Formats: sequence, structure tokens, C-alpha cells
Amino acid sequence: MRSTSSLLIALSAGVLGAVGVQPVAATPESRAAVLFLLIEPGARASGMGESYVAIADDATASYFNPAALSGQERRSLNFTHMKWLPNLADDLSYEFVAFSQPVPSWGGNVGINAALLNLGEQTRTDERGTVQGTFSSYDFSVSAAFGSSISDNLAAGIGLKFIRSNLADQGAGIERGKGVGSSFAVDLGVLWKATPQLNLGAALRNMGPKITFIDASQADPLPQHIVLGVAYDLLDTEFHDMLLSFDVYKPLIADGYFASNLVKAWGDESFSDEFNEIDLHVGGEYRYGLSTQQDQSFLALRAGYSYDADGELKTPTFGLGLKYDHFQVDVAYITGDNSPLQDNTRFSLNIDF
Repeated sequence: MRSTSSLLIALSAGVLGAVGVQPVAATPESRAAVLFLLIEPGARASGMGESYVAIADDATASYFNPAALSGQERRSLNFTHMKWLPNLADDLSYEFVAFSQPVPSWGGNVGINAALLNLGEQTRTDERGTVQGTFSSYDFSVSAAFGSSISDNLAAGIGLKFIRSNLADQGAGIERGKGVGSSFAVDLGVLWKATPQLNLGAALRNMGPKITFIDASQADPLPQHIVLGVAYDLLDTEFHDMLLSFDVYKPLIADGYFASNLVKAWGDESFSDEFNEIDLHVGGEYRYGLSTQQDQSFLALRAGYSYDADGELKTPTFGLGLKYDHFQVDVAYITGDNSPLQDNTRFSLNIDF
């Protein structure tokens, strides 16, 4: 699963890099910074193997696919919490909050979100390994998005994102400055409702300039990527509903200007290596309606699977959801065998009003 390998790289390349240790690159993501942007919020999405770009029918659409904001008829609020990589460290946590609202006078819907990855407390050492004290690290982003219909069945959306990364309060050794950097990015999305049962979605995320910490000549690219997805409503009755989804993820990280990477990242390696960088995500959800209005109260069971070839991760996921009236609580469990993500549990609360 891309978020697992990304945060492992973030902890090694980001925090350790800020104090003078440089790891060996292993995946395209290892060349990028602020990889917390790849952590996907919402326990519903996590329970479905993170295959959500063609669904995103709640406030998290501002993250997954801004085009999916279009058509949402109510205001929506989402809170997500998770202990991040609990088997690696017990003081890593991720918090996410999002809000969306229809704005008829604008012809669409707006959404905002904020994400915080607390990287905990780090130990600072000098060149000889002598402990010099401790410092705290975190990554933060805030986004605003807009989605609107451009035809009867097609919607498009755009999101603007500010990013702040606070890795260290000073450089390592003789380095001057702080391990703190800021950047911005743009997200683009489309959603096509091909039939009443079939959705096709695509999102291009984190298009922005490199982020600089101490040395501008060693600025790091953002974790730019593209996701293509499909969602199919297999069953839709008064009390029973079944949804299947499938996403394909491809990193677009290359050593060039961020716009040129859209093309360059497809051809800077052999075809087999480029294909190996693609992650696959599949998920399913079964809902049992607790009332004649199924979207008002239901019990949901979810399962998914993520396959990350270059990260060598094969991750089953499971989820449970309960909605009553305007409140929905979701829980996801990530097996993450033999990885720091093992036995990871995620929680989210959705409120529509």
C-alpha cells in the first residue's frame, strides 16, 4: 500500500535527512518529500483498500477527487484519526478534518480540509553521535477545492493546497537554517457517471514546485501522482446494497519541473520498471439498510486489498460502518503483515446536515 512505503520513506528520508542521514532510494516516492500527502483519510476508504477515487461521496472528496464534490446535496463534515505506523513508534499520529457544502450560486460545491501528521519527538546528535537534545517534527497541509458539473453526467474539480513541513528546528552540524519548508500544490479531478450504476474517476494530485528545507540546490519534489478508478453499484434494493471499486495508482515523480514530470515520469525508466511502480487497489462494500431510506441508517461491511509491487506490500483491509440519521462512524483494520503498519486501526466520523 502506497501510504505505508511512503511514510517509512518519510521517516527515514525526511526526519533523518534533516539531521544528516541520507537513505538509499528504493521507490519513486523515495525521491520526494512531504509524503504524508499520500496518507488517505477516511476509514471507509481504508476499509475498501483505498479504492475511492470514483466514489468519494462525502467531505473527503476534497482530498480524493475534487470533482466528486459536485452533486453532493448536503453539507458534510469528516474527522479521521489514526495511530500511524504503531509498530515503528508509538508517538506517530495522523489527524484529518474536512468540510464540504453546496453553493448553488456558484454552480457547484466547495470543500476544505486540513491534515496533520505528528512525527513525534526526535533525538538530535552531532557528527560524532553525541546526543544534543530532542526536537519535535510534524507535517501539515490545508486545502480548498471546488467541484462542478460540466455536463449531465460529467463533473470536474480543482483543489489548491498549502503545505508546511517542520522536520527540525536547526540544521545538522555546520548547516545553517532550519529543517522547515513550505510549498503549494494543485489537485485536478474528473468524475464521469457513465450509467446509474457505473462511475469512472481520475485525479491528478500534488502538482507543485519543489520544497526547500536548508539547501535550495537540494530541494525535493512533491509526491505527484495520478489515480484512475472505477466504482460499480452491483446491487441496489430497498434494504441491500453492494458496491465494488478498483483504483490504479502511478507516481509521477521525476527530476524535472513539476509540470514536465507528467510526461517525463512515464519514460525515465524501462517499461517493466514503470509498470512495476503501479499500485492496485480493490474494494467492496455491503450495506444493510436499517430503514426504508437506506441512505439514512445502515450497517456496512467492507473489505479490500492493496498491491504495491515495488514496495513489496500485499495488504488486506477490513472495515465496518454504522450510520444512524446524520451520523456515521467507520472503523478500518489494516493487517499490514510484516510491516510497521501491521495491526493498524483507523477511525472516522462523518456528519451530514
